[in-house]
Amino acid sequence: MDNLSALSSMINVKNAIKDETITVSQLNKLAKTLLENNMPITWIQGEISGIRTYSHIYFDLKDESSKISCVLFASTLKLLNFKLENGQKIEVRGKVTIYPQNGSYQINVERVRQLGIGELWEAYTRLLNKLRLEGLFDHAHKKIIPVFPQKIGVITSKEGSVIRDVVTTLKRRMPNIPIIIYHTAVQGVDAAMQITKAIKVANSRLEVDVLIICRGGGSMEDLWCFNEEVVAREVFASEIPIISAVGHETDTTIIDYVSDLRAPTPTGAAELVANSRDSWIIQLNKLHTQLDNSLVSMVNNYKQSLDLYKAKLQVLNPANILIQKIQLLKLYQMRLAKSMLRLFDGYSNKLNMLNMRLNIRKINLTQFNNKLNILNSRLYVAVAQLTKTKNAQLEVLCRNLELVNPSNILSRGYAIVKNESGVVMLSENDVIQHEMLEITLHHGKIGAVAEKIITPTPV
Repeated sequence: MDNLSALSSMINVKNAIKDETITVSQLNKLAKTLLENNMPITWIQGEISGIRTYSHIYFDLKDESSKISCVLFASTLKLLNFKLENGQKIEVRGKVTIYPQNGSYQINVERVRQLGIGELWEAYTRLLNKLRLEGLFDHAHKKIIPVFPQKIGVITSKEGSVIRDVVTTLKRRMPNIPIIIYHTAVQGVDAAMQITKAIKVANSRLEVDVLIICRGGGSMEDLWCFNEEVVAREVFASEIPIISAVGHETDTTIIDYVSDLRAPTPTGAAELVANSRDSWIIQLNKLHTQLDNSLVSMVNNYKQSLDLYKAKLQVLNPANILIQKIQLLKLYQMRLAKSMLRLFDGYSNKLNMLNMRLNIRKINLTQFNNKLNILNSRLYVAVAQLTKTKNAQLEVLCRNLELVNPSNILSRGYAIVKNESGVVMLSENDVIQHEMLEITLHHGKIGAVAEKIITPTPV
């Protein structure tokens, strides 16, 4: 007001000097500027009257002797968590200004709280910061909520709709899970101590796998027992995992930060702790189908691998290799026989031609016939000797082939040793100690482990 007096004096002096006047609009604008620049923003308390609701809310804030107009804009109204009513005691914080069109004096409200909430809010903030610094909110301390709880404990009042909603939801989703209710007051002076005692009782009995602390919505004063330090510390100390479900989704209490899990509503807590039996059955059926598909795929893969190994074994089998060699030997025998026949036919044709030529010349060929007979005998002898020699060579080749036949070698007590990769071991240097080996005998195969490698003593 000193600034206003000073400015008024300045205006008077200025008008006296210049002998000028100002309009009403100029006066209102000047007063608006002075008020907004010099009036500090503070909390103002009073009683609501004359509420007028449009897109914004207009009302008067009054006490025993005075009142002031207030406006709460729609953007701020959305953040308000309680309903404004005539006769309600509130505290407002905003900019004091003058509406230039009619010179009315009003408050543009930026924040609203119920009377008395300010002290509670300060206590709430102070405890919140204290417990945060002590680490009670750290995620490392959060206990895991069991997926399949055997028993569920509920800490709340037995009276009211909250416990009925929670029990109904739990029974609907998992009817086979027992529910134990730890009755306690959830509002009032003694509520904090009762809640603390209920948590201690549940932990001493250890009869449930998870605890739900819940109650319905309400004002900050109604929910204050859940902001008490003794309750927060007992929640933190609980060995049983705790789910907090206090008030509505917009209500936040201290135990919401300390608990192992926060649910938006009591019903939401029941849904979190007990998954629907139908959803589990659907999940199990889905996993069963996946398992069946995996097994079928695995069996098919193993069948393909077995067929591949059979094909490889067929190609690498010594018996099959021997059959191929025998077939090749028979082919050579057939070729040799055909060659011998062609040779005999060639000599016979030559002999016939010579006879024909001799007959044509009519020469006495007795001596030549004798010589020819001798040569013919020699020829037959030579052919017979050649045939015998070739047959002997063929027998030698057959005997040599029989000697290198793996089956005959194995029948004399020898064995074929292979490692896991199918490589034949030719010396002790090819073998790794403790390596799995496959030994092929004359009859059958055996598996062995190279427990010890014996190096031959030099002769």
